[in-house]
Amino acid sequence: MPKESGDTAPARVWQACVACRRKKVKCDGNNPCHNCSSREAACEYPGSNDNASTSRNYGMMLEARCQQLDMFCHRLEGLVAQLVGVIESLPKDKIPSPHGTADEELQQAAQALQSLPGPRDVASTVLDAHLEVDTPSEVECILSPALGADTDAPAPLSVDEEIEDELSESNGQNTSDDPTVGRFGSLVTDSYGALRFIGGATNNMLVEAVQSITPGQSLESESPVYGSNKKDPLAWGDANPPFEIPFFVHGQKWRELPYLPKPEQLSRPPQYVADVLVGLYFDQFHYTFPVLYKPHFMAQYKRMNSTRTEKAPDKRFLSVFFAVCACASSLIPSDGNPSRFSGLDYYEKALLLHFTMNGEASLERVQCLALLSICCAGWNTLSTSWHFAGQAVRAAQDLGMHLSGLMPTRDKSSTHSPPNMLKQEISRRVWWSIYCIDRVISICLGRPMAAHDTDWRCALPMAVADDELEGACGRPEILIHRQASTLPLSGFLAFARLCHISGKIQSLHSPSRMADLGTPEGAKRHMKSVAKLDKSLNEWLTSLPDEIRFSANTLERGPNLTMCVILFIVHAGSLLNLYRTLARDVDSSMIDIDPLPHCISAARSCINAAELVRELVPPSHHLAFCVHYLTLSGLTLLLMQEQPCTEIEEDIEKCIRFLKELEATWTGAARGRTIIEQLQKYPRRNVQNSVERWQISDAFAMFQMPGFELPDFEPSGMEFLDGFIANN
Repeated sequence: MPKESGDTAPARVWQACVACRRKKVKCDGNNPCHNCSSREAACEYPGSNDNASTSRNYGMMLEARCQQLDMFCHRLEGLVAQLVGVIESLPKDKIPSPHGTADEELQQAAQALQSLPGPRDVASTVLDAHLEVDTPSEVECILSPALGADTDAPAPLSVDEEIEDELSESNGQNTSDDPTVGRFGSLVTDSYGALRFIGGATNNMLVEAVQSITPGQSLESESPVYGSNKKDPLAWGDANPPFEIPFFVHGQKWRELPYLPKPEQLSRPPQYVADVLVGLYFDQFHYTFPVLYKPHFMAQYKRMNSTRTEKAPDKRFLSVFFAVCACASSLIPSDGNPSRFSGLDYYEKALLLHFTMNGEASLERVQCLALLSICCAGWNTLSTSWHFAGQAVRAAQDLGMHLSGLMPTRDKSSTHSPPNMLKQEISRRVWWSIYCIDRVISICLGRPMAAHDTDWRCALPMAVADDELEGACGRPEILIHRQASTLPLSGFLAFARLCHISGKIQSLHSPSRMADLGTPEGAKRHMKSVAKLDKSLNEWLTSLPDEIRFSANTLERGPNLTMCVILFIVHAGSLLNLYRTLARDVDSSMIDIDPLPHCISAARSCINAAELVRELVPPSHHLAFCVHYLTLSGLTLLLMQEQPCTEIEEDIEKCIRFLKELEATWTGAARGRTIIEQLQKYPRRNVQNSVERWQISDAFAMFQMPGFELPDFEPSGMEFLDGFIANN
């Protein structure tokens, strides 16, 4: 008999592997056995179906169940000890009132139990201070005061939260500002074995009921971030059927859609082409849209190339890969065919693979939708981009990414461990990326946003580079004294805060708010909101790190310079959006400020900041926003000045020149330039009515003027006009 070491896995009993059975040799029962390991062969040992094996399996199931019952008893013993301690600490001399009820006593006991310190309170003291702010300048601008969904400390109302209260008051709705009311939700296992989010007080009662009847199990089987398609050793086995949430039936899956190609049937680009496209994406797009985590992506990319002929690639990663190639293809010179989108083949393959994941929830699905959204935005098909952005928001909410720090029940004891911290940081980056693109595209088109600010609570991610993120999760205190110039995501975090404010400005244009502007009370509330939002924009600009604000004065090009150009254009566009309503829809007798100087100043700032757009901003939703508001800035200077001065005329000419330079990169620039040039032919004396009220009918009266030539608009670029009309 060979000696068994104490550190080896227990040997199998009563069954030999398939290879030893075929060769009729003795199997040592190890996993893998000696014969298979020496030949580097797969060691498989399917179970038998005879009566003896059934009896043995029943015995093993009973033993496993007894072990779970023993673990539950140990947990129950600790809970009883805490309960006894709380009962003994109650005042002995308190005489119960004859009118008292058992409910009051239970409430007192529950309050005493809630006062007990949790196991994560000690570790969270140092971490919470850094996870929400990466630089000292971000302290006053943080959006989410809580690290995660389980934070109990009440947060003071910010300016934006007060504006949200005012907006809800005008709509006749009341929202609660207390973040400690109940739990936000839970992650439960769906029919595919992946995690999905369900929330609400009533659903929390359902989850707690299921957990109470499954003491030795967890409702979750896998982590929602990276690894959602891998078998978890702690997941349910056939010998231990789970109790499930009624929404999901374990094993019930959607069938594969017919007529769709298999992942192995989709041709991939040659490796040298793929290397160029992946390199271009991470060099030009990544730090303006960090929806991917580069170390994980590159590891999967190398694994895919190393097994190019061995086995079928993972369809989830392959969809993300093709979406990356589609985005990066816009940076490569086209073949001269203007009617064909660059990277269209990769886009179609990513879309086909997305359809094969019908019914599934995964991180790769969120990333694929987000990348397809920026790809369509770069093609000037903003309506399609808006649809994809909304789907990405829903897919992220399906995974619970909109709640910072939401972890499976069994992982909450190790919430602040480095692996879980890394998962949370990746989740935050993905959420804020799709949050920003949803804001940008919705503002361009003047359409509703998918991510409402009352529905999420997610802290900002760390601003470090991808290769430093894992180390920073283990030691976040090393980032406290880092300058913004050494933190590549500093510009993106500033952009996220600006998108949050811009979304508030966009909500001022909601139908319920616009219908309320005709009354003095509505106009007064609107003016109050405008003042607060203007203050928020000024505070955001003041808190912007100098390394980003003045990066245009340096010769070094990088993420900070690109984000600097984007930030100033979005800031100017937000100001234009803020005061545009006052110039058109509010009676001048009801307001005490003149919106025209604010609009003109914002338009000139936008034009002056657009000089570096062609060289720095890649074709994406950022470029769509820049070109769109560059066009609107030119229209503002034309329509709001009866007799423009020399400086205004020079800015209009610069606007036309910048749009002409951008025509080769974004097709909407040609349409915008044509509109401005046609407006220049419009007689100045007929603009007076536009200056007084700036109604839409006046702004577009030029189309009825004699001699006006309608531009030759192509169907592929009509989304630009949709956005122009929606915002005017």
